[in-house]
Amino acid sequence: MQDLISMIWRRLPLVMTIVVLGVLISFYLIVSSPRVYQASAVIQLDMPAVDQGVDSSLPASRRVQLIEQRLMARANLRDVIERLGLFADTAGLSETEKIGALRSSTRIESITAPGVSVDSRLALAAIVITSQAETPAMAAAIANDFADSVVNRDRENRKARILESQEYLRSEEMRLNEQLSVQERKVVEYSARNEDSLPTSQEFLQTELAQLTEIETALDRDIMTLQRERLSLEAGGSAADARPSASLVQQIRGAEIELAQARRTLDPDHPEIKRLEESLARLNSGAGIGGSDVLRRQAELIDAQLVKLNEQKAGIGTRRTEIDQARARAPEVTRELEAMQREQRRLQDRYNEISRQLAQVETQQMLMENDQTERFVLLERALPPEYPALSSRKKSAVMGAAGSMTLALIVAFALELMNPVLRRSTQFARATGTRPVISLPYRLSEAELRARRRRNIYLVVLLVVGAVVALWLLGRIPGLPSPGVVPTPTDGMG
Repeated sequence: MQDLISMIWRRLPLVMTIVVLGVLISFYLIVSSPRVYQASAVIQLDMPAVDQGVDSSLPASRRVQLIEQRLMARANLRDVIERLGLFADTAGLSETEKIGALRSSTRIESITAPGVSVDSRLALAAIVITSQAETPAMAAAIANDFADSVVNRDRENRKARILESQEYLRSEEMRLNEQLSVQERKVVEYSARNEDSLPTSQEFLQTELAQLTEIETALDRDIMTLQRERLSLEAGGSAADARPSASLVQQIRGAEIELAQARRTLDPDHPEIKRLEESLARLNSGAGIGGSDVLRRQAELIDAQLVKLNEQKAGIGTRRTEIDQARARAPEVTRELEAMQREQRRLQDRYNEISRQLAQVETQQMLMENDQTERFVLLERALPPEYPALSSRKKSAVMGAAGSMTLALIVAFALELMNPVLRRSTQFARATGTRPVISLPYRLSEAELRARRRRNIYLVVLLVVGAVVALWLLGRIPGLPSPGVVPTPTDGMG
């Protein structure tokens, strides 16, 4: 410490010169720098009293990011400059410099709610918009303009998003409705074309096959009966003249049997039943009918019945073949039908989802029109500040003085290193490790005494001049104005 004090004392004129010049330069930079005023507007996220649970819009934090990007876009900043008349006094600045100055002087900060997840809709608590300008009124005007833009644009963006969502969902609903109708027609038409091959028809087909088997057995039995009667009729034809009454009785009996069989297999209104009834009535009357004619008519009747029964049997065989073919195609039809039904279910699910989303969007629109959804509210408008935001002159002066003192000590220490001299006995002892036997004080010569007096006069003059210049820079001397503010690209915003 003694060495440091000794070094400062020896280099005091140089140290004081550097310190005074550094302090004066810092004062000049402080008073010549432009004053910047800062104003802030606060926007609060107003949540609805009752959580409706249908808000499908973006989270508020994401909406703030999108709004900030649009606010800081070049076109919007150009509109703000024209609307507020910024940079009216700085015609030399280009449009890019004006936009860059406005963008750098405006800051949008999001305040998150404590203890809430970032992904939650309640994460955003408020938004603070801070703007800087040369005048207090302009700083407040810029902050309020951006705050109004945030509130209005958020509502406009949400309305536009709701309208876009409604338009898309409605067009998608119509498209899915048409596709669903087409798919339903395809399923119905395919099911109608392959009715016997459907999985739901297999049980009925099995029952129908059993019925066809029973009917075919009954037809075979009836055919065999008719064939026996035909043979009996042919065998008894030669004895028809000898036994006309017996033959007529047999004919009547055969006609009754045929009529009973026809009634069992055919509808009551069938033409064949009507014909058999008329034939039986003629046989019972027996008028004008000879034996040979009766036999011939009876044979024709049996032949006609055999033809009908054979046709029925052929129809049963055809139906059996169709059933066998349908059952063979059943696996393929089942796969095709399941694929079509899966597509139908997929379209139906998609249609239900689109309808649900459309209902949510319409509910959200209704709530928004009634101000029942979350919204940005201008909680505190920006007011013109009373003091400049960058007015920490004491701090700047202290930092300038500290920097000047540090520079002076570095220069003095460098000069000492360039001319190392042992000036005290303690320095000699540290350098040689031996204490001197005797040390005599240094006596100044007349020339050195005159030099010291001149040094003291220089120091006094330096301090006086420095104090006067400092007071002039700070504007404390009446009649002497302080230096003007040097214009910068951010000036003129007032």
